[in-house]
Amino acid sequence: MKPFLSLLIVGQLASQIEVLPEGQAAFVQAMAMEQSGNLDGAIQIYNQILNGDPNNQPAYFQLRNIYSKTGDPSSAIPLIENWLQTHPEDLQSELTLGEFYYRDQNQERALEIWRHFRNTKLTNQTTYRLLFHTYIRFGQTEAMESLVRDGRNQFNEPHFLAIDLANYYQSRQTYDRSLREYLTLIRHQKQYLRYATDRILLMSDEPTTHKLIDSTLLSVSETIPEVKIISAGFYYKTGQFKKALDQHEKMGVNNPGDSKRWLDFSENLMKEKQYELSIRAYHYFLQNMTQNDPSVLGKTLLGLGQAYENQIIQNQTELQFVKWYPGNDFFQSNIIKGPNVLDDPLTNTIEHYQSILALLPPSHTTATVHFRLGDIQSNLLQDVKGARISYEAALTSRPNPDLTKNIRIRMGDLLLSTGQYIEAAEYFSRQSNLGTSSENIDAFTIRYLNSLLFNRKIDQPLAILDSVIYSMDTNHRFFNDLMEMHDLITQYYSDGTRDDRLAFESFFQGEALVRQFKIPEAIETFNYINQRHPDALITPLSTLRKALLFLEFDQPESALAAALSIENSPLKDRGLALAGEIEERFLGNTKNALIHYHRILSECKSSLLVEPVRLHIRKLSKPQES
Repeated sequence: MKPFLSLLIVGQLASQIEVLPEGQAAFVQAMAMEQSGNLDGAIQIYNQILNGDPNNQPAYFQLRNIYSKTGDPSSAIPLIENWLQTHPEDLQSELTLGEFYYRDQNQERALEIWRHFRNTKLTNQTTYRLLFHTYIRFGQTEAMESLVRDGRNQFNEPHFLAIDLANYYQSRQTYDRSLREYLTLIRHQKQYLRYATDRILLMSDEPTTHKLIDSTLLSVSETIPEVKIISAGFYYKTGQFKKALDQHEKMGVNNPGDSKRWLDFSENLMKEKQYELSIRAYHYFLQNMTQNDPSVLGKTLLGLGQAYENQIIQNQTELQFVKWYPGNDFFQSNIIKGPNVLDDPLTNTIEHYQSILALLPPSHTTATVHFRLGDIQSNLLQDVKGARISYEAALTSRPNPDLTKNIRIRMGDLLLSTGQYIEAAEYFSRQSNLGTSSENIDAFTIRYLNSLLFNRKIDQPLAILDSVIYSMDTNHRFFNDLMEMHDLITQYYSDGTRDDRLAFESFFQGEALVRQFKIPEAIETFNYINQRHPDALITPLSTLRKALLFLEFDQPESALAAALSIENSPLKDRGLALAGEIEERFLGNTKNALIHYHRILSECKSSLLVEPVRLHIRKLSKPQES
């Protein structure tokens, strides 16, 4: 039986070889067999090719690769040794021979081969790299480091193989050595700064590296100034925004590329809601610009204005249950409490910026910059004269139709904010299309009605509202605003007594003062309503408004007293809800807050606040129960 099987196997192998063509055709068939998974057949053909042509490089490479993939050093070693006898210049094969000895547990022979290569074949940087990566693959750290030192000395390049070495250490979490190599790279090859920055920031994903990165970068910041940009990126990524800004300030504004760096950094701070630092960054850049590039200045002013606005919105008191006519243009969320900009650099340099902006050619972008500057002057600096100049400049800079309309609205707002209600009424009346159709009611119409209300002329707005409210499309942008104002006037003015009407007129005088940023005077007006018209229909609403103003200006105790004083009015639910929020969020007394909230559930059962308050009570009660 055994002789028969042997003959059968030999016959099968012979049948395969017999059909093989000669030369290139044999190699092609071997490749096909290799790709189909018939490695034994491919090996046999490659060996046959080499037996006939010992210098056939493609067959040698394919055979060597098969032995590498299959982990067959016993077959690979004699193959490579025979090849090297006739091809001693094949450096890669020499290194590969050492690799196969290493895998065959003969490490001593492998190291001997690599030492011989190191002593005889290191003639250029390519050979150094070949041996370097061989050492890396087999964990020969000491030999690798020694090789790098020799290479740096031989080629007089302190940064030679720095990238490779840094990546090697980083992959093995040897972060101190990795940092050392990245810094060596930066010191001698400035073009790799972006690469090194990205790699070091990737390293900072591991929290344990933060102290090391910080101290290492700090220690070389004087000798390698470029690391400041890495430190800035590191501080920003780890949420140390103030330190990031400090690094940018140390880098200054010296080169044209610095403009983009500062604008990007300032904008990124805004994205992180670091508005105060963003404002500081924009100011630093404005003060230290080396070239008065109008387009860069325009972008900076746009960003600065946005940062101020975002800061104001962030600092405003956002209540959960009681809001002052949210989304209603009659009671637009005007900037009530802005930042203190009396000592702001912007205050002293605004005219300088305007003179530079005058260099910009007329365009929609130019108009937008003037418009933003006008908003800053009006809302933040309360500089009406300067704002008017900016808005007028915006109008002459070819704005598009939408921006033109917004500019004209702002110019009219300046009249409202200075108490010029007769002039405002005339201005908005000219701009408004109220007389043509109810569908043409727009922001000019709203402000026209406001100018009448602020001037104690209540009957005229009521007549206008009566004439348009019921013919308007309910999907009109201002339908809800107009309906809300119509109900307000009807409920508190037209259906009331003479005392009610006088109180209502005073109420809108208070609102007019809020629009003028005269908050103390507005509070005095609301106090006057309480004292002179205690029983007027509008008095509880006036008191609620006063409470909200107190709260906005950090007077929670006064706000609480005002909120609780209307508990015997139709606004009881809103007063109790506001009192609860004040106790909970501003005075830190959750127990008292829950008392007010529970009163809403038991005493104001028909209120729309019942369900939201009930859910809030559950959230507050859970921590106490646990």
